[in-house]
Amino acid sequence: MPRSSDVPVHRNRTVADREERTLTADVYRPDAPATTETETADSPRPLVVFVYGGAWETGSTGQFARWALDAADEGFVAAEVSYRLGHEAPFPAQIEDVCEGIDWVVDRADEFGIDSEAVAVVGHSAGAHLALLAALSDDEFGRRTGIDAAVGVSGVYDLRADDHERAGESLPLFDSRPSAAELRRCSPITRVGGDADANSENGPDADAPPTLLLHGSDDSVVAPDQSARLADALDAAGNEVEYDAVGAADHVFLHSSYHYPAVRKRVFSFLHERL
Repeated sequence: MPRSSDVPVHRNRTVADREERTLTADVYRPDAPATTETETADSPRPLVVFVYGGAWETGSTGQFARWALDAADEGFVAAEVSYRLGHEAPFPAQIEDVCEGIDWVVDRADEFGIDSEAVAVVGHSAGAHLALLAALSDDEFGRRTGIDAAVGVSGVYDLRADDHERAGESLPLFDSRPSAAELRRCSPITRVGGDADANSENGPDADAPPTLLLHGSDDSVVAPDQSARLADALDAAGNEVEYDAVGAADHVFLHSSYHYPAVRKRVFSFLHERL
């Protein structure tokens, strides 16, 4: 396996120019030999798109750099895509930007050596919210690329819920206090047929891809029940879902030196099996 320092990285590629900011992507290409007898060194590779968190108020590409480098070491093409934050533009700008970023990378499959039929999204916290919303919302927010697997870590999936610290209050995603309809529209769980509030207007728009949800048992920022209830809804609707409650783990455990080796193995094993 190559060293991460050998991975070719295309940084700050322009995806689109918005009035508020230029949307960019960082793309990491595997510099590795074939991993199976049917592959060659030039074979197209599965794509993993990482979406950073930050409560929709902060964050930038680079937060998933360690993960993206390791994904490339595993033989994936990896990408981080940027999006406008809540103070720059209200919802649905964030999810529209993420979907455009995914499409931008896939549209350059030949340049980056991507298998466009094997695409996954991985997100953390607010990024998990956006990643799962992209995976579950079909083309409502402009996405053209099919999503074949999804991973959410410490995610917010039901913005209607009392266990979400901002429930019923003004959210960074909106200019003012959101209506019940707005909260339903931006909650991934309402896109799943197993959720009681899902309906013809808000979901499900598409069959869910195989999904892995991870949440720290000691998360004091986002309640672990957010992941548990989405997993239950996906399962009730007949979708493939795996949920791991990670013991003695806080909100950012996926970046901690203690938890990283096991979480890395869990996530990449899941992606290898499904892409």
